[in-house]
Amino acid sequence: MLKSTEERYRKLARNFYKTRMPGTQLSTSAICEALTRCAAEYRPGYFRVLKNALSFDVRERGYPEAAKRIVLTPNPTTVPGSTIPPKEKLHAVKALSEDDIAALLHHLGKTRHYDVFAAVTLAWLLGVRPCEMHSIQVMREGFHIIGAKKDDQGIRGADRDITFPHQTDYELAAKAVELYQSSHRSAAAIRDTLREQCRQLWPRRKVQPTLRSLRHQMGSNLKASGIDPRLMAYIMGHRSTRSIERYGDRRTATKRRFSLPEAASNADLSKVRICRKSKPAWYSAEPAAKGVSPKNTHQQTKPRTV
Repeated sequence: MLKSTEERYRKLARNFYKTRMPGTQLSTSAICEALTRCAAEYRPGYFRVLKNALSFDVRERGYPEAAKRIVLTPNPTTVPGSTIPPKEKLHAVKALSEDDIAALLHHLGKTRHYDVFAAVTLAWLLGVRPCEMHSIQVMREGFHIIGAKKDDQGIRGADRDITFPHQTDYELAAKAVELYQSSHRSAAAIRDTLREQCRQLWPRRKVQPTLRSLRHQMGSNLKASGIDPRLMAYIMGHRSTRSIERYGDRRTATKRRFSLPEAASNADLSKVRICRKSKPAWYSAEPAAKGVSPKNTHQQTKPRTV
């Protein structure tokens, strides 16, 4: 387990004891009861993370059996036959037009939020996760990105070497890396500023885009380009082609053609697993765009207009 994950679990556990069990003596049954009582207030995914955090904390205190019991606590909102509805998932923006992206970049430049401008540029051009932006290394002809979610043995997470077919896109991304990494603000602070500036730019929108929205848009553009699923997974930093099913939809690809990132000539795609049980990454209910082969095609083509 990463040190950062351990610290996050400790913080989650401390906050849970403080807000959900004030003045209550810690015990296995008390923790399980508190978890069950507040389950409807959390999304199932967060409930699972919280269980892991509490189990980790109790195990650190020297009670491994109690930790096992906590992690096995069922979520009352997801058990078969439950009458307790789970918390609704918040709507998220998963597609941005190039006009929206251009307007956002113009606004951020005008308001002098240059580190946020750089973060948006990197998410737009490279599709990187926000937590990967500080680790991007600018190479002579491309970028080396150290994958996130990597454990101590290096089994999870995927490093990749990315390049661009056009020099201007490479230079723009390289400047964004320098600008972002020169900032002393945290990724969380940049994220909060982006949210605030999006509200100022689009006050009537109920849901605002995030850096993750731009990553989803990259997934859409890659799927519409018709390149091989293994290449898509590599560019997005996945270890399995199944993971790219969660990102983007070819039908929401941007209507204008622009340079997409490519795997560098020295890229090692052997570690990307092909998942045979899932639908191909290029799959869509609609037929592929004319002239685009869904298999083993590494050509940049204009996304289909929908």
